[in-house]
Formats: sequence, C-alpha cells, structure tokens
Amino acid sequence: MPPVASPSPSAVPSDGPVEPAATPAQAASPSFEGHAAAGLAFVQPAGAGSAVSHIFVVEADGSLRQVTGVSRPESTGATFPVWSPDGSRLLFAPPKIGGASNWAVSVVNADGSDERPVAPLQDEYTGPFSWSPDGTSILYGDLHEADGPMMWLADVASGERRYLGAGSVPRWAGAGDRITFMHLVEGPGDPAPLEPAIFVMGVEDAEPSEFARALDAVWAPDGSAVLIQAAQDRLLMAGADGSNASDFVQGWSPAWSPDGNAVVFAFDHDANGLPVLAAVDRSGQPLWAGAIGASPAWSPDGTRIAVEISYPEPMIQVLDAATGELLWEGRGSQPAWRP
Repeated sequence: MPPVASPSPSAVPSDGPVEPAATPAQAASPSFEGHAAAGLAFVQPAGAGSAVSHIFVVEADGSLRQVTGVSRPESTGATFPVWSPDGSRLLFAPPKIGGASNWAVSVVNADGSDERPVAPLQDEYTGPFSWSPDGTSILYGDLHEADGPMMWLADVASGERRYLGAGSVPRWAGAGDRITFMHLVEGPGDPAPLEPAIFVMGVEDAEPSEFARALDAVWAPDGSAVLIQAAQDRLLMAGADGSNASDFVQGWSPAWSPDGNAVVFAFDHDANGLPVLAAVDRSGQPLWAGAIGASPAWSPDGTRIAVEISYPEPMIQVLDAATGELLWEGRGSQPAWRP
C-alpha cells in the first residue's frame, strides 16, 4: 500500500470527544458558486425535540427547505434520501422498519409535492436502494423473517415490481443492464463455513454468476475498474471483470470521485469509534488523511465530500475534496448530493 499522507494538525483525531467544528460563517470560503452545501439532502428532526425526522435540502443561500412531510402531513418521517438521476425527485425509506405491513420505499418531488409510496417492504428494509440510470425504476432490498434477504426491481410510475432473487446490498452496474449483490456461500472446510461473495447478474435474464469472494465491490463511475473489499480491511483494485486484482490501500467503505480519478475511504477509527478518512488518486498516491466521518458522498462536480458524524450528536460536515478541510457543518445524517 502506498503511504498515507500525514494528517494536518487540525485534522488529527483527538483522544477525547470530538471538538465542535467551525460554524458556517467561520468555515473556509468555498471556491465554487453558491453555498458549500447547496444541493445537499439529508435527514434532520422536523423540529426541536421532535422524534420524527424528515428530509431537508440546503438551498444556494444556505437555508434549509423541508421536502418530506410537506404534501403528505400524515407522513411518519423519512430516512436514506436518494436523488433521481435528473435531480427532480427523491427516494426514501420509512423511519421505522419491521412489525408493520404498510412500510414502503417512497418517492417525493424535489419541491416537496406528490409524496407517495412506490414499493412495499415486507418486513425490514435492508438497503441500499437506487434509481435505474434512466430514472424509471428502482432496485432495493427487503428482509423477510421466513425467506431472508430478497432483491426487487420496481417501476416508479406504476409500482409494479419483480422479484430478482435472494441477496442483499443490490447495486446497479454498467449502464443499468446488470446488478451486483452480496450473498453468503459455502467456503472451504468441513463443516463448510458460510462466507460472503459478490455476484453479478443481468437484469433481464437474472442469471447470477459469482464475481469475487468479498464483502463488497464498487465499480468506478465509467465502469473501467472495480474496488473489491477483501478480508482484513484490504481494498483491491481490479479490472471491470475482476481481472488483475492487486492491493490498492488498507481500508474500507470506498467512494469513487465522479470522474473516477480519486477515492475516499476509511482507514482507522478515532477515540470515539468514528471512521478516519483518507483520499488517494487512482494510482493509490495519497492526497490527504485525517478527516473524521462516515458515509462519504462526493458532490457531482467532485469539489466537495459530505460525511456524517454520529458523536456527540448526528452532524453533517462538508469537506473540501482536494484537502479534506472543513467547509460547513450542520445537524443531520445520511447525506445525498443533488445531481
């Protein structure tokens, strides 16, 4: 693994609680037009002391606009926002899972109108879910007490859905004609232990083939390469078909930049158990290290990275993608950038 760059003094994890970061007014001035978090959707309590969370979007001036629970006041809340490819709608999951028959993956227009369910959840949501590249259907996972993890494809307009098979963590691959997922298979030994494997299958023929014995596989945006999450927190870089796999970095939870020229990933934990992040270029050369946060999400222009921090309270931070420095923070979780 190439050496990881040393953290700047301001980014070194402390041995105590995470110190409050700069307020938006004190944060570094962004080099792009508009607010540092403009177009970012995330989940936040609906009001002071509220147990219900809804999706909010940061406007160009930094103000927050509520999206869910606007056209449907009886909504019980929302989690896990996912933007449609054209940025006109948001998918989201219910705030509670299990024990009810009316939970559903839902959709809402970006202006808060026409909030409605799309696909039912049988028992528990197991995500992630995502839009097809053409924005007409969604891929999602569900968990049933008797049948285990299941994968579904649903038409957004009609709600018609098709069962794809057993598996979890379904994702689109390629131009939307294939999906990848994780499934447990028998490993070597007697008795044979179960171990995770990544499978690939066509959406139409639904004939899965094993891709790698790994926890996860994340393809580059252009589909030219894949990062494979191997055992012992090893990330391997391989060709799109899994060939020529080689050690890339020591870490987990990789996220490609939109142009595929950089990767941000977790490589350690701080004293509070929060992931410590680093960024490298496609060759594995270090760019920066030491920022704290989980679920890194790149802005569409590749200049910013949003992360969530769970301690001492749920917070969203927006980082400069080139340096890892803080640009903005606000209360919330589960960041998703508008395309």
